[in-house]
Amino acid sequence: MPRYYFYVHDGDGRDQDHVGTELADIHEARRGVVNVARELCDLPIRALNDMSIEVADETGHIVLTVPFSVVMK
Repeated sequence: MPRYYFYVHDGDGRDQDHVGTELADIHEARRGVVNVARELCDLPIRALNDMSIEVADETGHIVLTVPFSVVMK
């Protein structure tokens, strides 16, 4: 099963995911990243509009970017 890495961008930099998560495919990775973004939107964080989560594959290539603005309530 492929491993995907989730990187949270906050406008100033990005938090590295050094462990990754094994997921069946990019579609499962997208569902996972949307869920993570929704959970983070519930936290009292400023400037959510400037934040996004990138998903990288095992080779380090960014395969998906989800801006928080897509999932904000």
